[in-house]
Amino acid sequence: MTIMDAMEALCRPRSLALIGASGKAGRVGNIILRNIRSFPGEFYLVSASEASIGGRETYPDVAALPPGIDLAVIALEAGRAVGAARLCAEKGCRVLIIVASGYSETGPRGAELERELREHVLARGTRILGPNTLGVFIPGTGLDTIFVEHGDRMFADPGEVAFITQSGSVGVEALGVSGVIGWGLRAFVGMGNRIDIGENDLLPYFAADPATKCIALYLETFQDGEGFLRLCRRITPHKPMVVLKAGRSEAAMAAVASHTGRMASAGSVFSGAGRQAGVHLADNEEQLADYAKILSREPAAANPGVAIVTSAGGYGIITLDLLAETTHLQCARLAEATEAALEGKVPAYASVHNPIDLTASADNAMTGTALEVLEEDGAVGIVLCIAFFAPPKVDRGLIDVLVRHRGRTKKPFVVFVAYGPFTNEIAKTLYERGVVSFTSLSRAVRAMDVLAERGRFLRTLS
Repeated sequence: MTIMDAMEALCRPRSLALIGASGKAGRVGNIILRNIRSFPGEFYLVSASEASIGGRETYPDVAALPPGIDLAVIALEAGRAVGAARLCAEKGCRVLIIVASGYSETGPRGAELERELREHVLARGTRILGPNTLGVFIPGTGLDTIFVEHGDRMFADPGEVAFITQSGSVGVEALGVSGVIGWGLRAFVGMGNRIDIGENDLLPYFAADPATKCIALYLETFQDGEGFLRLCRRITPHKPMVVLKAGRSEAAMAAVASHTGRMASAGSVFSGAGRQAGVHLADNEEQLADYAKILSREPAAANPGVAIVTSAGGYGIITLDLLAETTHLQCARLAEATEAALEGKVPAYASVHNPIDLTASADNAMTGTALEVLEEDGAVGIVLCIAFFAPPKVDRGLIDVLVRHRGRTKKPFVVFVAYGPFTNEIAKTLYERGVVSFTSLSRAVRAMDVLAERGRFLRTLS
């Protein structure tokens, strides 16, 4: 198999086996079975103790399976999983997902089990994701091996971001929090102990996938650091990448060793090289999710000038302070023609300078007019709309105004939304209708900074 063939078998298998399937609620083999019950391809269950599960006949062992299955998910404890993996390799299974923990992260005995997997499974050409992994979740395909709560209903519709993570818990929790206000998941891949399939195998696959608009990675160690940077340099001119590299401090590096069984490389070493390769670096899981979200939906900024439209002057001033703290953004100096076009279309006591303050007299149409006028100003590279629904003349029709503007503008367009207890609901509705919004002004500004960083990187290539 080529790498691309193996990744296709992992992410889009035509045939699937669940080894360790169970009809008992709460068992990992039962949770995964419920997740993949709608898998459309050939589907086999292996159980040593149950002749049928949910009306579906099971196979008593791996030896009874037909040969050449694309993907086998092994939901057995560590020692038994190794034996099952050996039989899978003998049957010509192409890729295995081994979900159990109890390998090198636990000490010498676990490391010995990994050695057996390398010697008896990888040596036969069968590829392995894991062990100690949550596996994969590809929305819209019926493939979901994640056996912890992970917002699968929230991400039921395919999105644009491929999320590759060395820690399953970091991945699912980051997505769970972000999905509440809108986030598009193309694929989730948890690498676990990464004895075989790693980021350098997955990156070319998602780089070539037209449905993936951005690749996000959480890494504690590198599979091959130099190879990773070579891939980044090849991918980032065409598709944005965001990386959260954990283990930047000495204490964190020591913790990585106990978590993964491998020593972490210093995050500071990767920082400079990663940026030179066009990678956007996140400092925490919130930034990782936010940056991937905005880069998957919004174009790179042609210039760093930000225009602000608000109905609350104080928030405009706060935004100016936040812009001053960014690396790439600045407050756009509006053209005289822009300010003249705004005059007469807003109240006489409104401000037509940047930030544009429509005051509490704003209505839906006034916001739309201000956004439209900014479209023609060349000094404006990014537009931030601070959308409040509290003013008496503003109602949920403002959502339609923002959606229409997103449809006609070629500039990056970001919304900060606040509406009391309805804030998350409005933000998610906006996202589902194509508008990227945040419920924190500082998060919105940081995300815009990444669009400016992306624009600056692309300009260096031209």
